[in-house]
Amino acid sequence: MQITALFQVINYLKDKSGDPSLLEGYKKLSELTREASKSTEGDLFAAIMKENEKLKKMLMDSEPGDWGYSAYSLYEKINVNQLFGKAATEYLGDLITTETKDFLPVYNDLTKRMKLMAKFSDNVNKFIQLFDLVIPSEVFRDTIDTDKSSLILYFEGHLNVQNIADLERYARLWDGILGAFSRLTGEENLTLDISSFHNGNVVLGVAANDNILKPIMTGVTKMISILPAVLKIRKVQVDITPLPLNYDFNVMLEEEIQSLVDRTSIETAQSLTFEFFNDTKEPDEIIAIMSRSLKQTLSFIEKGGKVEFRPRSKGPETADLNRTLIDSFAIVRELEVITEKLPEELVKRGWQAVKNDPDEAYARM
Repeated sequence: MQITALFQVINYLKDKSGDPSLLEGYKKLSELTREASKSTEGDLFAAIMKENEKLKKMLMDSEPGDWGYSAYSLYEKINVNQLFGKAATEYLGDLITTETKDFLPVYNDLTKRMKLMAKFSDNVNKFIQLFDLVIPSEVFRDTIDTDKSSLILYFEGHLNVQNIADLERYARLWDGILGAFSRLTGEENLTLDISSFHNGNVVLGVAANDNILKPIMTGVTKMISILPAVLKIRKVQVDITPLPLNYDFNVMLEEEIQSLVDRTSIETAQSLTFEFFNDTKEPDEIIAIMSRSLKQTLSFIEKGGKVEFRPRSKGPETADLNRTLIDSFAIVRELEVITEKLPEELVKRGWQAVKNDPDEAYARM
């Protein structure tokens, strides 16, 4: 699994590090900043900003946003110098702004980045040559079972496994979630298998067919769609915290977040039940079970857990979901930073909301 992801990332980086249009974009921007560093007129600023925006768009367009989490997380770690994709776009946005007056440091920085890219390109080509010599192609060709779809769960961050008790709780949580989807679809219960365990980070794999994977994908997509709204509300909470207001609007906003989660989980559960449930005798019961499981899934992602879907038949919807998931993981990281700025009492209030639901509390740990 990891070899396949590594091979995917390395080949991507080989193409991008040797892309002549990307190298030319960096070169043009560097030359403009060099000229601007020697000029006192400031007449090159508009040209620099235009070239910078052009380069940022090129970098953003090349972002591998439709990858699954295993490949994308490797890409983020290898791209630690922010040479490619979205990370490079953000770096350039901070490097050159409307406030930039002295372009000599910018020129020096861009020169270093071009040298680093050339060195990276050379090293990655050497790595691929060595990879081809040492690793037989069948090793990574057969790592994914093409006969069955699969769901991969990554327990990271706050969900880092400290002991066997943690692992048992998380396994029980996901057994319950997957059991709900099995009951919804009438498919057999799914089995969790440990794929990886390193420094407390656990990866669980679940072999499944598309009949059960599809409603799980649909449910997760609906639930994570509210994260941008949650992020906006959290930012408002931080902004109003210092204000001497007579009424605690933070409490009201916290209730709005909970209401949004509850409403989305119920509506999604109703939609899934209508589409996938065949037993007309107890729809209300399955809706309640599905709503609870969907909220647990969202809590899992909010606490740093990652999900990756590998349907046997991949289509445009798979790429769109992967892109949405990657974006949601980035939102969760931002939410974590913002939450630290909220009053301690408010944070406790959010945790208190699940005190009577142990299984959901496990997902929030």
